[in-house]
This record gives sequence, C-alpha cells and structure tokens, in this order.
Amino acid sequence: MPRSALLRHSIAAVTAATLLAGVGPLAATATAAPAATAAVAAAVDPWAASVPLTDGTSILGLRDLKTAEDGTVVALWYRTATDHSTTELVVSHRPAGSSTWSAAHVLRTLPSQRSDAGLTVSADGSVTAAWMEYPNDGGPGNEKPGGVFRMATLAAGATTWSAATNIMSDPGWVHSGQLAGSPSGELVAVWQGVSAGEAGAYFSVRTAPDAAWSEPARLDEPVAGAGLNGPPQLVQSAQGTVTVAYVQGDAETGEVKVTDRAPSGTWSKPVTVSKPGTYPTGPTLSIGSGGHAALAWNSTDDPTSGAYTQVIAVRPADSPTWGAAEPANGFRTGAWRKVAINPQGDVTLLGVDYDEGIGFSARTTTRSASGTWSAPKTISTGYVPDDQFDLTAGPDGTFHAVWTQGDTDRKLMASSRVDGVWSATPTPLSTNTSGYALGLVTVDAANRPVAVWEQSTGDFTNQMRTATTAPAPVKPLPAWRDFSGDGKGDLLALAPNGTLTVRTGTGTGGLGTGASAAGWPTTSTVVPFGDLSGDRCNDLLVRDASGVLTRHDGACGKAFAPSGTKLALGGGWQSFDIITAPGDLTGDGRTDLLARTPAGDLFLYPDNGTGKFGTRTRIGGGWQMFNTVVGVGDLNGDKIGDLLARDTAGVLWRYYGTGDGTLSARVRIGGGWQTYDSLAGVGDFTGDGKADLVARDTAGVLWRYAGTGAGAFAGRVQIGGGWQMYKTLS
Repeated sequence: MPRSALLRHSIAAVTAATLLAGVGPLAATATAAPAATAAVAAAVDPWAASVPLTDGTSILGLRDLKTAEDGTVVALWYRTATDHSTTELVVSHRPAGSSTWSAAHVLRTLPSQRSDAGLTVSADGSVTAAWMEYPNDGGPGNEKPGGVFRMATLAAGATTWSAATNIMSDPGWVHSGQLAGSPSGELVAVWQGVSAGEAGAYFSVRTAPDAAWSEPARLDEPVAGAGLNGPPQLVQSAQGTVTVAYVQGDAETGEVKVTDRAPSGTWSKPVTVSKPGTYPTGPTLSIGSGGHAALAWNSTDDPTSGAYTQVIAVRPADSPTWGAAEPANGFRTGAWRKVAINPQGDVTLLGVDYDEGIGFSARTTTRSASGTWSAPKTISTGYVPDDQFDLTAGPDGTFHAVWTQGDTDRKLMASSRVDGVWSATPTPLSTNTSGYALGLVTVDAANRPVAVWEQSTGDFTNQMRTATTAPAPVKPLPAWRDFSGDGKGDLLALAPNGTLTVRTGTGTGGLGTGASAAGWPTTSTVVPFGDLSGDRCNDLLVRDASGVLTRHDGACGKAFAPSGTKLALGGGWQSFDIITAPGDLTGDGRTDLLARTPAGDLFLYPDNGTGKFGTRTRIGGGWQMFNTVVGVGDLNGDKIGDLLARDTAGVLWRYYGTGDGTLSARVRIGGGWQTYDSLAGVGDFTGDGKADLVARDTAGVLWRYAGTGAGAFAGRVQIGGGWQMYKTLS
C-alpha cells in the first residue's frame, strides 16, 4: 500500500457536554442558569514518553483514530505479513480513565490489500469499524468488480468487539464507504458506486441496532454525462442531521453539492455551494462538536491549467444554509488538507505548501466563527511530505496537529494551537532513528491529545506506538482566602460605586491593593469562598437582589468581574440574612457554606465535588441572637473550618467545626466587639501560617487580630484608616 495513501481521512472532534445544575436554599435542586459559553483553553501539558502497541515484526498501515463519547480511544490499522500472504484489519482500544491499551484484536482477515476502513463514534458511546472488502480481486494491480461493506462494533463500556456483519454487497464497482451514527442509534452508510458507466453516491440506513439495513438507494440526482468526481463526504451532527457533500461533473465542469438528511429521515434536495463556472475537486467536509460545519475544496476556472485556489464554505451551527464560497486566506495546498472545527465554530485548515527558500512545510490558518482569518503560519521546522499529517480540535477550543517531517529519516512532530497561538517549538513524538513515522491525533476524555503512529523498525517492518500529554503535577489547593495566588490571605472590598477590589495580604500583617473590576451591583452579597469549581483557584459566591446565587470562578491573581466565568447555582437565597464560608466542615477537604435565616435556623450546604452544593442540612437554631456570623477558616490547626459569632451585646463567640458537618459548643472570646461594623476572616496575612481576622470600626479604622493557632487572637494592631470608603469587607 503506498505510504501517501495512509493518512487520507479526517478525524472527528470529540464532543464534550457540560451538565449544569444548581442547589437552591429551599430545595435539594433548583434550575441553574447556563455558564459562560466561551471556553478557555488551558496550556497543553508536555508529551509523555511513547509506548508500543505492536512488536514491530509486521507491515502495518494506520487507518483511523477516534475517541468514543465515554472517552475510550480506538485505533484501527492493517497488519500484513512480511511475505504479503495475509492482510488483517486490527483494532486496539484504551478505556476511558486508563493508560493501558488492549491487546490487538483482529476484526477481519481481508481477501486483498485493497480496502477502505474507518471508525465511527455514536452518541450511545459505541465505536463502529466499517470497511470495504473486494473478494474478487486477483492481487495487486488486478482489481475486479464486486465489493462488500462490513462493520463491527465495540459497545459502550465493552471490552470485546461484535462479529462482523454486512452493510451491503454489490457486484459492481464500489468503494469509499463511510459511516455516521446519530444520537438515536441510527447508522447511515454512504459510498461511491457505478451504474451504467456513471459514478454516483449511494446510501443505506439502519434505524436501530436490531434493525436491518435498508436497500441501497441513489443519493445524488443523476445528470447525463456528469458523474461523481471523487468519493462522497459524510458527517453527522450531535442533533442527528446527516450531511453529505460530493462533486458532480465531467472533465470540464463540476459543482460541489450538499444534501442533508433530517432526523426524521427525509433527504433535502441537493444544493450547489460552489460558484458557477468553476471546476471543483477534492472536497473535505468537517463538523465540530458545536454543530458548526465547513467544506473546503480546490477550485479553478480552467481544469487544464493546474492552477487551483483553495475555497471554503461554512455553515453556522444554528443555520441550515451554507455561506458563500470564499478563498481560504491564501491557503494554497491541494486536495491533501485537514479541516477541524472547535466547539466555538473556529475552522482551522492544515496542509503542506511550498515556499521558495523553505521548501515543503506544514502550513495552517484559522477562520474564526465571526469570519476573520488568522495569518497563514508555518508550524513545521523541516521538510514535510505532501499528505502525511493530521489535525483535530478539543472541547476547550484547542487545535492539535501532527505531521511527518524530515528529508530521509522522518519523525512524527506535534504542535498545538492554544488561545490562538501555535506552540513555539514542535515536539518530536516518534522514537525511530531512521526510516519514517506516520501518525494520527485525537483528544481523550481528559482533553489531552493522543497520538498513534507507525514507525520503521526494519526494511519491511514497522511498529505502532502511542503517546499522550502527561498530566501536569497536581496544583495544590490555594491557601485559605488567597485570591491573588501568592499564598497569603486577602480581603475583598466592595466600593459604593460597584468596584470589587482584592486587598492583598502582604505577609507581614498589612494589606496592599490588587486586581479590581467594576460593574457589581451594590445590592450584591459577596461571599469569599474556596475552590468550588475545582480549578485550584479560590472562587467567589455572589447573591444578587433577586436571590440568585452565582459561582464566579477565580483566576489566581485576576479580578472577579461580573462578566467572568460563572455558574448560576439557583434562586431563593434571599431567604437568608447571613451567608458565609467557614472552610471545610465535613472533613472532605472542600470548603462548605453556611446560611442563616432571620428566624435563626442555620443550614449547612456541603461542596459536593462537582462545582455545586449538595443537599442542605439544618445544623442548629437560635442563631438570631447574633448580629454577625463570620467564617474564619481553621483557627486551631485541625484542618477543619471554624466560625465566629457576635451577639447583640457585643460579645464574640467561637464555634469550632467538628469535621462531621456540625459545630462544637460555643466558647466566649471577649466583649466590646460592638465597636466594629465589619468583621472578616482573611486567612493568613501575617506569614505565620495561622488564620487572622480584620475588623473595621465605625470611624473607618481597620484593625488586625493575629490568630494564635489555638482559637484565640493576639491584641489588636491598627492597619490604617479611611476604610469607610468600602461598602462591605469580606
């Protein structure tokens, strides 16, 4: 099999669904508002060392690499004996959450080396391998009519594949079979066939796993003297719409046409997306997990000239209509290009281009969802063969590319585009010192790129290997009340004009001025919190005037802004007159929330580990006797959060957390605290590792009470005056 034919297929992007739910104060669950739609791409971790999938004693040809809905990664390849006596179709999979790949499994011993094979992922979590067989072939160069389209399935969570079954068989010339799966469990197959000497697109449908395949039917509208120029392209959206694109024409004229099959089963009339009077070739159809679609092809006014322009048309996720064809921003590569679309609708093209002084290189450009193109960029650092590359998009918006690079000894290289910027230096993945390496890339359930490739082990043998990025060392939980990311406790101050400022702890008992953001309603109740979202930065809870509680995700040094990343946790929180975070009360290491009603009932809302709160528990009554209740973190060094409460006579009381979601009996700290209009636990801002307290008196003077680590505080020290400029301190 020619090496240049090994990588001519697309990699589907992985979908990622985020389930948003909230917990209101008066019910176990409440309707949550959607989170901010803009995904933030994280930095890509370094690649880990590769591991072998095969022993390197056969001839292998990698065909496809996909990630299932549950995160299982599947690789598909051919295995041919060194004497060419047998050719097998082989799969291996890596279960979600595992780093270990299964033993290679033979799906089928093929009657000839001529075959088309690929993987399809379905919304039910299954992965289907589909391939064409040609039982009548007489050997290489002796191809004969007659083909069978077969499939086998790895069900969600399964470890073994089903037996091979037939999709269709045809005594004539058929090839280029493709398969797509819908959320309902339906499968749609499309292939190219020949009737009366004319090539056309054909399809068959299996409506359910236990249903029979429909009789093959012609998909394109026959035009006298104009057949299919190349195989049809097939994709399916998460909503179940099937889209097929193809070029129909003769040697001098042609049109790119698209037809859709609605979830109801009705095909639309084919529409032309190419410009009249042009000659298109080599279409590539792609769809992103968000439903955005793109179609790229080569276009020329004169097919005899050899001068082609790269053209692209896009279709927004919420539209049935394709946009007008437009030049692809000077992207000059031919039919060998990859197209990937991220969930936000950005379309990236990757191909090989030739430049004087550079030679053949991997070039890329990106069209944003708004229609703006990035400047074409060379991401390779050496010679790149014409079609030995691959591209995919992750659910966080990141694009990942791999390509073969080198004049004689060719390595597999990798690069990623994060927040619009490609890696400064590509990473070599293959371990071969001579020969070649060809690979594909996908993204796993942890949003990490996974590459699989074949590399030379001898003159006629090669080995399959795989690698993924190594998880970065787990970042420690932020220090209590540290919002600036420097390990010191901070104070949040809300001004009457709606500006929220992080007053940063100095480590010596003072407070500086950190990041701030305007636009907060002064009716907001601001509650500093721990890391509820799980990103290793402390978060902020804000209750608005209507009673909706929202989690605003921290960014370790950046300001909390109303427009920042957030998640609504539910309504009804106006039923509480005090909301505070004492630290971890339940002993699971996560910060919990306390809320008091005007009637004096105190409720615990535990962090449930999913970015939200679990079912509330009433942990006491009679708390209406206090005019201030303040969560202060760990006052006695037992790693459990503690609470301070001031009664109407000005006496301050301490309640230790017990670690089981309850509070110990109160202990009197002292009297005279009625002189303060604000008390706030700020964590450790003196640098001794003990939780501290600040208090503002009615004259605007701010005082520091350094924690002793034994549940008490040292004598007060004045920090400064003028703090009446803030509406609230927390």
